[in-house]
Amino acid sequence: MAAREKSNLKVTQDEIVDRQALLHVEIEDERLETHLQRAYQKLVQRTTIPGFRKGKAPRGLFEQMVGRSVLVEEALETLVPDAVAAAIEQEDIDSYGTPRVSVTEYEPIPKLDVTVPLRPTVNLGNYAGLDLEEELEEVTDEQVDQAVEQAQLSLATWDPVERALESGDLAVLTALGKAGDEEVLNGDNVEFILSEDNETPIPGFTDAIIGMESGQTKEFTLDIAEDFPGEQVAGKTVECKVELFEVKSHNLPDIDDDLARSVGQGYESLDEMKTGLRTQFEEAASTAAQRQLQEKILDTLLETSEFAIPPLIVEHEAEHVLNDQQQALARYQVSMQDYMENAGKSGEEILEEARESASTRLKRTLLIEEVAKIEEIEVSDEDVEAEIITLMANAGPQADRSQVESDEAQASIKAMVLRRKSVEKLAEIVQSKGGTPAKAAATDAEDTASDDENTDEESS
Repeated sequence: MAAREKSNLKVTQDEIVDRQALLHVEIEDERLETHLQRAYQKLVQRTTIPGFRKGKAPRGLFEQMVGRSVLVEEALETLVPDAVAAAIEQEDIDSYGTPRVSVTEYEPIPKLDVTVPLRPTVNLGNYAGLDLEEELEEVTDEQVDQAVEQAQLSLATWDPVERALESGDLAVLTALGKAGDEEVLNGDNVEFILSEDNETPIPGFTDAIIGMESGQTKEFTLDIAEDFPGEQVAGKTVECKVELFEVKSHNLPDIDDDLARSVGQGYESLDEMKTGLRTQFEEAASTAAQRQLQEKILDTLLETSEFAIPPLIVEHEAEHVLNDQQQALARYQVSMQDYMENAGKSGEEILEEARESASTRLKRTLLIEEVAKIEEIEVSDEDVEAEIITLMANAGPQADRSQVESDEAQASIKAMVLRRKSVEKLAEIVQSKGGTPAKAAATDAEDTASDDENTDEESS
């Protein structure tokens, strides 16, 4: 990387507004000349000048042939980022994020307007005094019984029977259907579960085949209502032909100790299975209650804290929100334009929603960072490694460790761990009804000192 020229820029700075500094930058001659020369050396290599080999035309002649404006435009590609960085350093500005740059003049000396976002600030609300509690959902016997019944269903079998078809059976059949000359039904050797309220494939089909026996062929007609949602058959008469090959009955295992042993969780009895299921439900309920409490705390702090975030940072984050949204839609092969039309929203409404989402996302991040700073929460290399091990285990055999080795991935994992540790600390403080978090302790000390001063004044 080329070293940046020593800064001798002419910079004036407007009053800071909304945590953004506006710099008016005038490029000095030496810096401009350096970048013009670089631009010339780059462009002359790919420009044909009559009478000269590529790269050999003198700069003066080159400028006459292509125009100084072309040279200046190329020079700005490297000049602008160099000058902006130098101006920020010269003015000793603690920048936060990417500045916005506008070239206000090109000749004779380029001038820039640079909007620099400053580090956002947050004044946290008093989280130690929050009156919030976990809302733990009670695990009922009904939940446990339903889980046992689900296990029973998962172990059920379809067994061939020698009898007529009944509702609830599985039929192996071939079905053909025509509405006039149009084929509307064609299933060859398919499995079909009979259900009284099932209108698949067409209304009346299930009722028409109940009572059939294996090896039987049946022909029948069905008159379909005008308001049936399937346009292909609505209001038409469908001529059907069905050949039944096999009837299967759904057999459920008994709910007993054998069932418990069959689920593969190491249970030896039905009572042991129910106890294990209840424990799982209770652990899940506890985890859900803790997460809900954490979200309540963050939502409350969003309302009670004061934030100062540069608009430029919000705009940049809104772009990320929109990109995430577009990628999510693309996975379902839906364009942003189609989404807006289906949702009845304009581009400006979508952008405003993105800004609101971006603002909330930034505020939550600032909250986490501030809590971590106040409570002296840190993320060690061991914390990151433990998180990676968990991620790899959850990903299964296809896990690729190299995907989490990049600096960006490591930073993302570290931020994730910091967030979790911070919200867990918040919940711990709130549940302990105050505790002695650093900020609360500092605030109490200030209040005590103030009370002591007032007492001394009254005594005198």
